[in-house]
Amino acid sequence: MKKMQPFYYMIALAGIFMLAGAYLLIMQLLPAPEQTGVTVEPQSPDEGGALYDLWFTSAEIYDLSIDHNLTGILFSTDEKMVSLLDQERKLRWDKSFSTAPKQAKLSSGGNYVVTGTEGGLLYFTSTDQEFSWEKEGLPVRHIAIAPNANWVAAARSEESNENHQIEFYSRDGEKKWALESGPLKNLFLSSEYLEQASIFYTHMQGDQPVFTAVNLDGEELWSYENKHLAAISRHGSRMAAADGKNLTVYDSQGQPLWEIELPFEPQTVLFNPQNYNRILVYGNQEGAEDNLYYYDLTDGMLWNKRVADGSLFSFTADGQYIVCSSWRHYREDYTHMKILDRQGNEVNSWEVAMRVEKLLKSGHPHLVVVSGEDGYIDLINLEPLLAETENDIATVSIYNPVSTEQKTDEIKVPLYFIDENSNLVPVTRSISDADNPIQAALEELIRGPARGSALYRTIPQKDASIDADFSEEQGLLKLEISPELAELSGGAQSTTALDSLLLTISSFSEVEEIMLMVDGESLETFGEDLELSQPLSPYRWDKPVYKPVMSGNRYYLKVQEAALENGEEADLQDLVEQTLLACRALPFVPSTLELIDLRISREQIQINLADSFKRIFPEKIGEQKKLQSELVLDALFMTVFENNRVQRVEVLVEGEEWDPPAGYPSLGRFHHRPYFVNPEQ
Repeated sequence: MKKMQPFYYMIALAGIFMLAGAYLLIMQLLPAPEQTGVTVEPQSPDEGGALYDLWFTSAEIYDLSIDHNLTGILFSTDEKMVSLLDQERKLRWDKSFSTAPKQAKLSSGGNYVVTGTEGGLLYFTSTDQEFSWEKEGLPVRHIAIAPNANWVAAARSEESNENHQIEFYSRDGEKKWALESGPLKNLFLSSEYLEQASIFYTHMQGDQPVFTAVNLDGEELWSYENKHLAAISRHGSRMAAADGKNLTVYDSQGQPLWEIELPFEPQTVLFNPQNYNRILVYGNQEGAEDNLYYYDLTDGMLWNKRVADGSLFSFTADGQYIVCSSWRHYREDYTHMKILDRQGNEVNSWEVAMRVEKLLKSGHPHLVVVSGEDGYIDLINLEPLLAETENDIATVSIYNPVSTEQKTDEIKVPLYFIDENSNLVPVTRSISDADNPIQAALEELIRGPARGSALYRTIPQKDASIDADFSEEQGLLKLEISPELAELSGGAQSTTALDSLLLTISSFSEVEEIMLMVDGESLETFGEDLELSQPLSPYRWDKPVYKPVMSGNRYYLKVQEAALENGEEADLQDLVEQTLLACRALPFVPSTLELIDLRISREQIQINLADSFKRIFPEKIGEQKKLQSELVLDALFMTVFENNRVQRVEVLVEGEEWDPPAGYPSLGRFHHRPYFVNPEQ
């Protein structure tokens, strides 16, 4: 056989390159096909298995946004394109713009998208693209969309003539107002979770940053000069602002709650998504000094450690873990990622074959999304990485459902302790002293919560004493308390101790009045400055609302008086909606879970919920999933039963009866008394 000369190889290779180039040119000139619903298979790494789902855009990613339940992934690129993917990596749609869409946000509910371009176009659309509007103006620098997409705020700026303003729109595109500002550095909208939503931002006045809050009418509520807004909690109840090395945390009313001087200027500040009193702070530190600190606003620093410079951070949705990534100071084009637990210990680590530039958490307990400058979007499933750790957690019950079981010789009483967010939580405990149950309940309150409950005592002194003297004829309960208990320091500690004491006593219906005494004398103040008007009245709920809360890796039901809207008395539908609002704060509850209506008859009440309710009952059932579904159902059923005398309550889905997969609790319940909330096992 004749041997081919080397130059023939060169000619053949050149021909192949020319044909490939011609093919690519033709494909670019052809009109783009309709892509909605088309599956685009991305490149996948050889290793990682079910850990990674990759999408390759071949373009620089400007902005990346996800909804709470990670049903959608939105990104904008330097190809002047905004694209929306679903969780299965199917391209739902994309839209091209005439100028760069530097800003693109997906609402927390996943139903709406807002985009802002350098050319000044503000574009709003529903994700099904059946509703949209657009507004022209100055270049859009920042945008914010409310979680329920009722409001949109946009910061426009033209550097050449120093024209800077904030515009505020309703969901239907009505421009409510505009106000002048300095150049904006960031922009946030607080959520529906607060009674009155607000807009928070940092703008520059000369060389100084100013942290400002305005209400939905555009009226300034408060501002702090020389402060830069560094972080806002998920529902806007906490904000952190930095001034050099000083960091201050404020409540939603602008009142400072906590301040600390750091060893560095903070670059990243994150609130724990389930415990807003805990905050993660990162900054650059030269040498080997620690640069990652985790604080509790009450207990101070929890831990600190050294991580790589230039790291990115995100909490998991349940607040139990911190995901950390860094490619700087690591080998080229690879990112080192690791998971830290709540104590700062490294749980696991792995590599991602790209330079991670953005790291986003979702409401899904195991999924995070990252993107790199090389055009990759990576959906990372943390479940296999956390399997061993979470197997240990799974051995502990995460929730004790409402119970009606009681032995004939047993007395159960609710004791009020506090969770990580200082919520007063009732815990039902069995007591042995049937002859004096009030005294027994007080002694159990002093003993404190059970080990492993993730709750905290409200009476700080273990050796404190409370002696009960009850007059059945008068309905008067005299409580002789030890002096150290009456002299608690700190207004918050005093209020918490007194409230927990009164709420615990209030479960005894025979008590009508309460007197607090020391050495036989009636107290005028409790703690440092809590004035008392004695006798005190036990607290009886008028319109109780049951709300789920999370503390550590456990869930509880708390009960509180219903919030009033504009001073008007809340009806049963308002109470159920307040319960659902609290449920949507949980990491496993869809943010689109809404009440359609209540169907009330003499025999029963039907709670008609949106179809997203079904997501609380996944096909792959486990003990944790079952208990989570019981938590939501307990909150709904308890709120209805305690505010209505109906004998049966049932949950409907989109107006129809629906049966969850086998193993989950029933969606119907009959009225039984007594109820025991958060019973200790």
